[in-house]
Amino acid sequence: MYIIAKDGSGDFTSIQQAIDAIPAGGRTPTLLLVRMDEYQERVVVNKDNVRIVGEARDRTVITHSACAKDTDPDGRARGTFLSFTFLVTGRNVEIENLTIRNDAGDGEQVGQAVAVYAAGDRGIFRNCRLIAHQDTLFCGPLMPKIEADIAPRISAAECYDGVGDCPETHSRVYFEDCFIQGDVDFIFGPYRCWFERCMLFMNARGGWYTAANTPREQPFGLVFHRCRLTGECEPGAAKLGRPWRRYARTVFLDCDMDAHVSPQGFFDWDEEKKITDRCGEWHTRGERADQSARHPMQKRIGDGEARAITLAQVLGGCDGWQPDHRQVTWYLCGDSTMANYPADRAPMTGWGQMLGALLPADQFVENCAVNGRSSKSFIAERRLGYIELFLRPGDKMVISFSHNDEKSDPLRYTSPRGTFPEYLNMYIDAARRQGAEPILATPIARRLFDDQGNLRATHGDYPAAIRDLAAQRGVRLVDLEAATMAMVQKAGPEESKRLYCHVPAGHENYPEGAADNSHLRLEGAARIAGLFLDLLEGRITAETVVQAQAGPAELINREDDVLKARN
Repeated sequence: MYIIAKDGSGDFTSIQQAIDAIPAGGRTPTLLLVRMDEYQERVVVNKDNVRIVGEARDRTVITHSACAKDTDPDGRARGTFLSFTFLVTGRNVEIENLTIRNDAGDGEQVGQAVAVYAAGDRGIFRNCRLIAHQDTLFCGPLMPKIEADIAPRISAAECYDGVGDCPETHSRVYFEDCFIQGDVDFIFGPYRCWFERCMLFMNARGGWYTAANTPREQPFGLVFHRCRLTGECEPGAAKLGRPWRRYARTVFLDCDMDAHVSPQGFFDWDEEKKITDRCGEWHTRGERADQSARHPMQKRIGDGEARAITLAQVLGGCDGWQPDHRQVTWYLCGDSTMANYPADRAPMTGWGQMLGALLPADQFVENCAVNGRSSKSFIAERRLGYIELFLRPGDKMVISFSHNDEKSDPLRYTSPRGTFPEYLNMYIDAARRQGAEPILATPIARRLFDDQGNLRATHGDYPAAIRDLAAQRGVRLVDLEAATMAMVQKAGPEESKRLYCHVPAGHENYPEGAADNSHLRLEGAARIAGLFLDLLEGRITAETVVQAQAGPAELINREDDVLKARN
């Protein structure tokens, strides 16, 4: 997770800096949290698998002021498509909870001024405000001049010489609970797009909500489902749409339209580009529900046909994309025993670092664990608050603290039967507020043996406090302390060194060697990550870990799989 904050309190001060820092080719989504502020920048999201979330929708604003009448150094107008504020060319990009504006002004003075240019496949916009005047939102491919303008930010998006009568497009964009404001042709382009529960707001100038240029071979273009159409223009001055090209495909299903919408609905563009039955309505509600005065050629969609226009049919494609089905993310809240480590700290490895390789391919891990943090200091640094902004129904939050809560440092110390469970309750409440599942885990054992070779319990009353809280709150519990103590005791003083970060002198990252009895090495992290999932799913219990270690085929196979995946 990267934090973007203009005041310097995050990882980056601009959104583009953060995007440029994302490594290319990652399968796991990269999360960007944008702190409340106004970011005056032009943004190009050219990386795949990125999720950008604003801290507060109306107060997290990205704005730029380019327009079609701006000129290049040679004096030529830059045109509509170079006027964007926010361009997405990556695949699997999700934008949530922020405002994107183009502040160039009224199109009568400045011409077109695009707020969002959505060019990448499988794009998602949730709870966003997209605001401009003329040509607010374009959903369509790139053109060579755009690629040249954004170079060297290489793109994976479709690219055509022009977007007039372009060939069939394959990219798709999904909008959910968005507010989209503009006037002339302010939602336009050839892509397949689904708008779910969005508000389309027409400026005082009036104009057309849509201008599709759907390719002839393409069965769907712009689909609006359960949306509301309103505005501040004179009654009747807002039109449903006009065909930018001859085969425009635009339908409104189960939408609410107020008096700002023209009784005619759709309008012809000119003598060549006319409305056909590829444009239509079904089950319109509100002040413009009466379709008796609609354009004579628009489709009056019947119930049977409307039922066949589904999200899966429009956007599913050959990959079966389901943008309304959110993929499960596991958020890990903990300390250094769980955290990720860079290559220059190898072989030290947090067990959370190995968890992702053990999960199904459609589930992801966001390891938010940080070295040296307690349940208290993690919250004090607002880390829990940031995670809550990303949480969605079905996600998992794994909560595992104690190592640093035990320390006397007043910024980290919590009392096991007092403030410790109080802080843990904050994590449980945050997860449940967002429909995510909290999971409590007791801390892993430290490798500390007495003179007789018996492993010592070092966490005091903290593990018991976690167990009691899990029972009180009805939260699933993974008793890693009991299980890892059994594992380490069975391995014994010498063999257990293979689990922890014990390395001989001369190692490239530890020239003087290391004998760390708290932090894990790769082998131990892989084994404990597998142990965590086995305990969570009830495949084994803490009491049977000793027997599992005596015949460790399952655990060893799991460890081998993780090592291969990481390498």
